[in-house]
Amino acid sequence: MNRTRFLALIGLSFVASFLSSARRGKGVQLVTDCNDPITPPVNEGPYYKDEKLNRADIRESRAGVPITYLFMVEDKHCKPVEGAIVDIWQCDAEGRYSDFEAQQSLNQTWLRGYQKTDKKGECKFQSIFPGWYNGRLTHLHLKVHVNNSVALTSNLFFPKHIEEAVYKNPLYPKGLNNVTVAQDIELHGDKDESRFKALTMEITKDGANQLVGKYKIALT
Repeated sequence: MNRTRFLALIGLSFVASFLSSARRGKGVQLVTDCNDPITPPVNEGPYYKDEKLNRADIRESRAGVPITYLFMVEDKHCKPVEGAIVDIWQCDAEGRYSDFEAQQSLNQTWLRGYQKTDKKGECKFQSIFPGWYNGRLTHLHLKVHVNNSVALTSNLFFPKHIEEAVYKNPLYPKGLNNVTVAQDIELHGDKDESRFKALTMEITKDGANQLVGKYKIALT
């Protein structure tokens, strides 16, 4: 992605925020040396648990539309980060998280797990397309650990037209998610949709006609 396209994507308000931070001495970097956007953070949220589940298939018994997540982790110099731990967690088709009493899922571990990146900085998960719950856009949580430290905590989002197609499936009882960026609990304070767009995965289909979500995680 070239710099012109990226700056158009993130919007002038994000650029202004960057410049303001730079003036305050925070040293914020918006793009890598090869002009890939630095992945912006999003709050952890209330449903994270460090279950220490080293597995690529996080589905267990949960029903839903299958999706493969493909992640590539790079540093600000565009070099792949080998050995990074990518920890993900998401809700099921009904919008519930595992291992929380309030979610009626205590001691269950579905839709949670981590993988280490290989020499190419890549890792892969098998999951289901997440459902949704009130106040949030449809999303996937992730936390990236590098050298025993948390390098990033964020959310990843899905293109709306993909959501709309998936949520016609009877496995998703709530139907369409009508929450907008302006209404989202985590993003509603943003001046525009730049962070949402920067965190939206590319969704394609594989040879078996199943969904594949791709995202490059760029760290500072």
